Amino acid sequence: MSHLPIYLDYAAATPIDEAVLELMLKILRQDGLFGNPSAKDHIYGWQAAEVVEEAREKIAKVVGCSPLALTYTSGASESNNLAILGLARSKNIINSNKRHIISSQIEHKSVLSALEYLQEQGFKVTLLKPTSQGEITAQMVAEAIDDQTFLVSICHANSVVGTVNDIFAIADVCRANDVYFHTDCAQSAGWFDLNLDKSNISLASLTPEKIYGPKGVGALYIKKELNLALTPLIFGGGQERNLRGGTVATHQVAAMGEAFYQMEQKASADKERLYNYRKQIIQALSELDFVKINGKQDSCLPTIVSVSFKDIDPLMLLPSLHELALSTGSACSSSNLQPSYVLKAIGLSDKEARASIRISIGRFTTQEQITKAIEHIKSTVIKLHQACDMWQVKE
Repeated sequence: MSHLPIYLDYAAATPIDEAVLELMLKILRQDGLFGNPSAKDHIYGWQAAEVVEEAREKIAKVVGCSPLALTYTSGASESNNLAILGLARSKNIINSNKRHIISSQIEHKSVLSALEYLQEQGFKVTLLKPTSQGEITAQMVAEAIDDQTFLVSICHANSVVGTVNDIFAIADVCRANDVYFHTDCAQSAGWFDLNLDKSNISLASLTPEKIYGPKGVGALYIKKELNLALTPLIFGGGQERNLRGGTVATHQVAAMGEAFYQMEQKASADKERLYNYRKQIIQALSELDFVKINGKQDSCLPTIVSVSFKDIDPLMLLPSLHELALSTGSACSSSNLQPSYVLKAIGLSDKEARASIRISIGRFTTQEQITKAIEHIKSTVIKLHQACDMWQVKE
């Protein structure tokens, strides 16, 4: 087997936890719990339904809500779409005169694309510009709300720079103005206490794929007391209280529940270790005078470090870091390298955004890997910087 690079792209996808995998396989086997949870006429369906509800209870316990407030989806992208499009298409909004939504320039594409679609349908969308540290504040939201606003959608933690927003303060502002608040918690759930039922958060998107669970499953939190009649995106046989048609994937939702349970058990120790790794990376790279650390450092995820390098060739950056599997922090197309819209929004130039990397770590990252990664990054970017000096490749 060929030597594999050190995996430092946990923000994109995490390896699955062994306990989660074991539960998935147990359910999938012929002697497992493979039945359709909607089949109410025999024990196979009853057993599958029990597994589905047990998983819902595990997730609910971690995020602090009633299990009845959770609707299963195929992932955070669908949850984001169901929250935004489902609310915009609901009778409550259609019958009102409200057509204004507030979000930010650095939301996940599943949010931004849904909002772009709604703009085409006649809705007004305001995208807030973040601070230079990638933060959206409650004051920004308060100043943008008008009498037409019915929804604000701001992520809890940014997936590129790792900045964590004060979603509870934002939710309070929204509640005071009779506006619904949705937040994408794909990167943050399990790492921070959400206590959703005790907050003023109306809707929250969840997924296990960033916390050592499987891809292809997620959930949407919908505050019960608001009695939101979202319009479904997928119609079917009335599953998930008529909010999402289609057979619930028992093994997937069971694995999601187990991933959240494992976070409940392990997050505290993981956070302490990962914040220490993060500190080591930042301290080591900050010794170089052509390095810029992006994002807020006092309110951030333990898993993400965004770094930009001045005066190096961005086209050589990732190929030169061949010992590491990480992201440039940019969206790549087959023909060219486009600068990250998140990094551009926080004030980086095209060249700075292209000459950036996102180092994202997780539960299975070791001290040895961190030490090797730091050494490889430093030696590589120093050579690239020297080469640019030699060829005068400057901004």
